[in-house]
Amino acid sequence: MMGLLDGTTPIERDDHVLRARRTAAITRLVMALTGGALIVSRPSLLPHPALGGIGFALIAITSIVQLAGPQLSWLRVEESLAALAGVLIVGFGSEHVGILNMLWLVAIASGVLARGGRVHWLGRYIVLAALALPAARYGSVSAEYAAMCAATLGLLLTSGRLTQELNHLLMKARLQAESAETLLMAGDIAARMAERAQTGEPAQTDDSAAEALSARGAIERLIAGEGLSMVVQPIVEIRSGEVHAYEALARFGQPRVDGSPLHWFALAQELGQRAALERACLRGALDLFARRPSGTSLSVNLSAPVLLEASTMAMLEAAGKTPAGDLSGLIIEITEETLVHSDTQLLSAIEPLRARGVRLAVDDMGAGYSGLRQITTVRPSYLKLDRSLVSGIDADDERAALVGALAGYSRQVGSLLVAEGVENEAELRAIQRLGVPLVQGFHLSRPGPPWPEVSGAGRVKASPTPVLAAPAAAAEAGARGVLQPVA
Repeated sequence: MMGLLDGTTPIERDDHVLRARRTAAITRLVMALTGGALIVSRPSLLPHPALGGIGFALIAITSIVQLAGPQLSWLRVEESLAALAGVLIVGFGSEHVGILNMLWLVAIASGVLARGGRVHWLGRYIVLAALALPAARYGSVSAEYAAMCAATLGLLLTSGRLTQELNHLLMKARLQAESAETLLMAGDIAARMAERAQTGEPAQTDDSAAEALSARGAIERLIAGEGLSMVVQPIVEIRSGEVHAYEALARFGQPRVDGSPLHWFALAQELGQRAALERACLRGALDLFARRPSGTSLSVNLSAPVLLEASTMAMLEAAGKTPAGDLSGLIIEITEETLVHSDTQLLSAIEPLRARGVRLAVDDMGAGYSGLRQITTVRPSYLKLDRSLVSGIDADDERAALVGALAGYSRQVGSLLVAEGVENEAELRAIQRLGVPLVQGFHLSRPGPPWPEVSGAGRVKASPTPVLAAPAAAAEAGARGVLQPVA
């Protein structure tokens, strides 16, 4: 019965998941206290009241684990203890259904719902053993006990499935809301630009002129570095759990102004300052590059057109004025969208940088563009799956098949595949089974000040399925178009 709620953040950090766990803990504690009080006052309710008392004590312990467990593995302990309590209360009880059986069932159901309905094999088999034990002891069970067994199994199956479906709908709604926000913003920008194109210099009211002046001033302050800060998010090797690289991400803060990075880049695009803002972010990322932890790489985001500009190339040239002009460890991420229009020019521009150690990554694969031909042209060292392909992959066979095919494709062309947006344990394990070597997402670590650690819940045991060997060596092989299998 162990599992995760398919939310937008790891179970340890998501507020609504923590509230669900807290409610389940309170429910279990009430059931434990009620059951213990009944056994003390009426020991005849169970053939072995001492065992029943231990069972309800275990349920009380599970409530503490629900509240205090800092890692997902602790919830596996909670589930197993609750199932073991069923062995003591139900398995060693009578063949008739009593109030104590119902108290245990409520405690079990509350935990299943709080965990998002997913079932771990150990807890499931202990529950089945608890339900089957009276039949083994008495040789038969009453009709009412058989009905309770059927109701228990039905409750566990249907509540789990219903919770998963509801979480899937909530996740889809969140993604659709983000897409709608992006489309509305893009539509607003397009409408303003179309108006200006039709009327030349548009007549502005005092309010709109003041608004435009304020927006331009905010963008100029960000370009100058005021209110611009950089955070990083680890990219993790799935087999070892070690940090392979960090992605540098911009955060914008302006007085009395709130907006996501998407908002600021869209506003900069409208004002003709997109390239300057990207270079300001690159400046901050290159400062981090010089201070990155030993043995790791740093990934920076640039659109292909901005990368091709002379000012950007000059910044990268200056950053390379270290001994031997070495830029090893720097990864430049470009989106699949901008790659589609710039592949030939990009190839000629990236070769001098590649000769000094820069590696290329193609971001947002699967976000709606078809850039496979361009990808084979520029030979990136990394291919990053868009989060839309990763979200809910554990419950979507078609999406898993597509990611599996891309994993095979990346191995054949010598690139490392990165799964972005991994937000729970089930997605992580599904990605591992498909042979994706690198992962990134809230389940492992949120973006934070340099240098955040990887959550213990995000560490996965090595898979027996061969994937690319040491990522750094494989990435270098990707630059040459050569596959290096695991030794």
